[in-house]
Amino acid sequence: MENAARHDRGPDRFLLGLCALALAWAIVVFQAGGFTTSIGAGMAFLDWPLSNGSVNPPGWLTDLDMFAEHSHRLAAAKFGLILAGVALAHRLREPRAPVRLAAYALAGLVVVQGMLGGLRVLLDQQNTGAEHNLGGVGFGIAHAVTAQLTVALLACLTLAHTRSWRADRAPAPRPLRLAAAAAPALLLAVMIAGAAMRQNRVTLWAADGGALFLPDQGEGWVWAVNAAHRAGAWAAAAGVAWLVVAAWRAGAPRLLPSVVAGALALQLALGILAIGLPANPHVRTVHVIIGAVLFSGTCALALPHLRRAAPAPA
Repeated sequence: MENAARHDRGPDRFLLGLCALALAWAIVVFQAGGFTTSIGAGMAFLDWPLSNGSVNPPGWLTDLDMFAEHSHRLAAAKFGLILAGVALAHRLREPRAPVRLAAYALAGLVVVQGMLGGLRVLLDQQNTGAEHNLGGVGFGIAHAVTAQLTVALLACLTLAHTRSWRADRAPAPRPLRLAAAAAPALLLAVMIAGAAMRQNRVTLWAADGGALFLPDQGEGWVWAVNAAHRAGAWAAAAGVAWLVVAAWRAGAPRLLPSVVAGALALQLALGILAIGLPANPHVRTVHVIIGAVLFSGTCALALPHLRRAAPAPA
């Protein structure tokens, strides 16, 4: 009876605020992680979870590589604690079983995320002495992609605590459902290619100022993964734009589609800017951050149009 009464009172503002806080801190984590990768500082420490055997390694405040990597580890650890708190709060306050399970899954996913980051360090070529760095690079790509999925799930969990999510809705028209399924999938594919580029440090830039759609240098798999990311970005942009317009036409609340549209425009501009400023790590870092905002916002925008309509009250 108590849970039912709480459900009838509408969204839980405490849980909504807690999820919003976690989303805000996720931006800090992406900034720290994105900058670390952009300057190639991921192996500033050869051990994990400690840094040179300490939680406060000597010199980390004055050495840029050490500062970037250790800041990322500290921010990620705090993010994990916040998401553990999110899961506990949902256990105590959330009456809807699917929403509680999503909070538990989020806490589990961030643990996996941390372990992937640790394996990226421990299995790097500098630690294993292998002739290749397949282990370090592979776990680095998985670490980057899982980070995006974690924040996307957090955004969807946050959406579940809004009034628009609880409102009864008719089933979405088929074009809108198709757009809702296609846009996140296209973005995810582009992000996987981008993570492969960044972790392998094989980003190709336009040699003569041209080739925004395809790289005009490189060969083999290096050219292919760059082409997949760059050309795929425009395909994903078309999918996201389709979803935004379809959501507007279906009468969806304007705020989230507008945020997604703004993030899409900014992300495309940052991608083009990065081609012209290949040595600037800040542009690439912001490109990663806005990419996370775009992907998580797109997932949150798509999810209501993929779920079934709520049953009418008896």
